[in-house]
Amino acid sequence: MRADSGMTSGTGWIADERLAAAFSAAVLALVLSPIRQNWREHKRDGFPLSYYPMFSARRGEQVTLVYLLGLTGDGGRRLIPYSYAGTGGLNQVRRQLGRLIRCGSADLACEAVARRLAARSDGPFADVVTVKVVRGRFLLPAYFAGEKEPVSERVHATRGVERST
Repeated sequence: MRADSGMTSGTGWIADERLAAAFSAAVLALVLSPIRQNWREHKRDGFPLSYYPMFSARRGEQVTLVYLLGLTGDGGRRLIPYSYAGTGGLNQVRRQLGRLIRCGSADLACEAVARRLAARSDGPFADVVTVKVVRGRFLLPAYFAGEKEPVSERVHATRGVERST
C-alpha cells in the first residue's frame, strides 16, 4: 500500500516507480544479452558479459592434472589432498604446483608435504612412506566408469616421509 504523498506532478511516487522499472528492465536486458551468442555461428565470449561457455563447450575425452600421490609401504596408492601442499582452493594450489613443475622446483612442494605427513603419526596417511608430485593423464569416460588409474603419469618429484619413531 502506497502512502499518499500529496504530489500530483510527474516527479512524485509514480515517476520514481517508472524510473525503478526502467532501470530494472535495462539491467535484466543486459544480463540476458549474452544468450544471443548461443545462436551465432562464431560465438564471442567476454567479461563481464558471458554466455558461460565453460558449461556448454565441448570437452575432450582426456584431462591432464597435477596431483600429490602417496605410496604406502606395501605399494598402495593414496591421493593426498591439495591442502597438504598449500592454502587456498584446489585449483589455486594445483596451479601453484604446475608453476613449481615448470620452474623445476617441484621438490620444494614435495618436501613440504612429506614434512606435514611426517608430523602426523595417525590419520588416513599414517602408512604413507613416499610422496610424489605427479602430472597424470586421465581418460574421462573411463574415469567416470570407475577406472580411477591414470593412462600415463610423469613424476616430477619424490620424497620419503621420515617419521620419528
